[in-house]
Amino acid sequence: MVLEVKNLSKQIRGKQILSNVSFSLEKGEVLALIGPNGAGKTTTIKCIINALKKDEGEVILFGKPFANEVKTRIAVVPEDRKVFRNFTAADYQRLWQGLYPAWNDAFFRDFVVRYNFNLNQKVESYSIGQRTLFLLGLALSSGAELLLLDEPTQHLDPTIRNEVIHLINQYARLGNSLLVSSHEIFELEEYATAFAIIKNGKVLYTDSIDDAKQKHRIIRRGESFKEGVVVGMIHDEILLKTYDDVGMYPKLNQIVVGYLQGKSADLILAKDLNLN
Repeated sequence: MVLEVKNLSKQIRGKQILSNVSFSLEKGEVLALIGPNGAGKTTTIKCIINALKKDEGEVILFGKPFANEVKTRIAVVPEDRKVFRNFTAADYQRLWQGLYPAWNDAFFRDFVVRYNFNLNQKVESYSIGQRTLFLLGLALSSGAELLLLDEPTQHLDPTIRNEVIHLINQYARLGNSLLVSSHEIFELEEYATAFAIIKNGKVLYTDSIDDAKQKHRIIRRGESFKEGVVVGMIHDEILLKTYDDVGMYPKLNQIVVGYLQGKSADLILAKDLNLN
């Protein structure tokens, strides 16, 4: 196991930000940490890399608690896109090349040419989209076994976003692992192999995408079923956790929306569902 997060909890200024967050990430897997803004995704990533001290729980990286020696095996693209003042792209290239033993300079140079980065330009002068793309280029060049990408496609135009998703898939196929936080649920199936849904600092559900689809069905209101648990309402349909051969297999975005939406009032459920 590359990453295990067990019962992670964190308070900030008296507010509970994370409550017993648990999920795991295997070698070669791309796990999407999905949730609305403010759900606790960024705080989770900061606790994983010890940028924030956790209050309770465990973070196990490569089979051990976080330690300085694992830093060269992890690369991060932070949500705030902060960069060093007066650092040029070439300065970053030299810095990361020195930090990461498996640095892929050929990939980085191709990336710089592909997206027209000027190595002599200060990175702080880049637009937010350029900065996002440049930091992604550094992470994908690092050769790190684990990438933590916080909203990596945010601020990118659609064409570049599709190319970034391709690069994420390519990186995972090399046997590396990626934790990708996102609130863009419609692009997740293009790269994720597993997911964890987080809302109000709590993980509502985590699974591989393939297994999750096998365990759930989409049924119409009023459609009967023998066994199962109603997860949530999606417009005029219901997300049901069941192995019954009813309804339709869901798409990933339907599973995510169902869990985030939750159940409507019990009165509505009792009226609209045939539970016999």
